[in-house]
Amino acid sequence: MASIYDFPDVYDAVLRSPPDQIETEVNSIRQLLGGRRSVTKGRILELACGTCAHGILIAKSGFSVTSMDINPNMLASAQNRMETAGVNIRLIQGDVVDFNLSDTGFDSAIFMAETFPLITAYEDVKSHFQSVRRHLKPGGLYVIDMDKHYFAPPKREIGVWSEKTVRLGNGQVEVWLEDYPGDWVEGVNRMAMHCRIHQNNSVYETTDNWNIRYYNPWMLSLLAQTLEGWRLKGFFSRHNLNQDIAEESHYFTVLEKAF
Repeated sequence: MASIYDFPDVYDAVLRSPPDQIETEVNSIRQLLGGRRSVTKGRILELACGTCAHGILIAKSGFSVTSMDINPNMLASAQNRMETAGVNIRLIQGDVVDFNLSDTGFDSAIFMAETFPLITAYEDVKSHFQSVRRHLKPGGLYVIDMDKHYFAPPKREIGVWSEKTVRLGNGQVEVWLEDYPGDWVEGVNRMAMHCRIHQNNSVYETTDNWNIRYYNPWMLSLLAQTLEGWRLKGFFSRHNLNQDIAEESHYFTVLEKAF
């Protein structure tokens, strides 16, 4: 079965955050780097970049950006978009769970679009943090975008929800989400996103099945203590870096490479 990630334009229409939200997040990332490490023109590693919405804005502000994604279609779209934007970004195909790039010494890594909880196995989480750590400078920051709805414990019901039709430039896509019973022992929810894409007089079907680990800041604090070579710097509003995130729907988890 095809995936929505095979259709970058559809992904952007259905899942990408609004431009003003992306701009706000990029501004907050720049403030974090400038305020905590006095980095204003450094090197950024963007993980699971998709079509590189964050990376393009960061590159426009003067940073050197390397962006990585596992899907070649996403990277091809990111290439077109960065050329249109007039910026130069190094694009790499790779898996965020385990990667080794030819260059290291990044000032910061970022993992946006609330996709970190899709890494559910602890060994994969540990491998991911080891991979990120070996690419950062000592003191380098790792910024992870989190969605507050992952606070919820595993769901027990099965149901279809969020049915909608999204217009495309050359067609439309019907989208619906489906919940499955979660696993209380493993601490994950299970869901699928279905798309029926009508484009250029053709119809394509996609299904993406996701296991999603539920987190809250306390759980993330405990996780950070199990990860060698990291310090948790805190939780911040992605809007203004306020550390009171109780009313926030999304927030940044920020860690620092300890040595």
